[in-house]
Amino acid sequence: MGLFDRFKREKEKPGAQGVPGGRGTEEPLLEIARIISAGDGTVLETVKGCMDDPAGYFEAHRETYAERSVDDPGDPALVQWLALVDILEEHGYVCERDWKDEKPDFLYFLRGLRGIERLNLEVDGDWLEEDGDVQAWCDAVTEKWEPRQCRVAAIGIDSDSYVLFPCTEGERERLGALADRLGQTID
Repeated sequence: MGLFDRFKREKEKPGAQGVPGGRGTEEPLLEIARIISAGDGTVLETVKGCMDDPAGYFEAHRETYAERSVDDPGDPALVQWLALVDILEEHGYVCERDWKDEKPDFLYFLRGLRGIERLNLEVDGDWLEEDGDVQAWCDAVTEKWEPRQCRVAAIGIDSDSYVLFPCTEGERERLGALADRLGQTID
């Protein structure tokens, strides 16, 4: 039985949970991926694959983990959390920005996120102070988006970089609660 066959059968069941592209997964990591990616099936299948075999996923992506100074798949939760970030970034749903990012780069990467289009948001460079930093720029953008109840949120990865994405305030609250269940942060 192939991966797609299993999902097809689960999808046919009434009330199936954890189905890529479906709603209401039982797994917090998969639900986070679903919310941020707006149910992107490719993202969900890849995250599910990592959840099913974190050690295998680690081995297949050893170089990416080495760039994050993770040399050992001994902590499956960490392997999965970092995989989530990398998968979402690969598909254009989040961007990872260094704490000392420059304004043009910040604007370029934030504007390119798929959630900006999904939520029909604008990112205007005039909103940002030239000598500001990532935190100040996120605050300025969030302030401008406040009437639309949207914000820039960040996935915590215990690093000096920010993993940023746009979301609604309701999504952010749900994501924060799900991340907390995993001992992680989204704020």
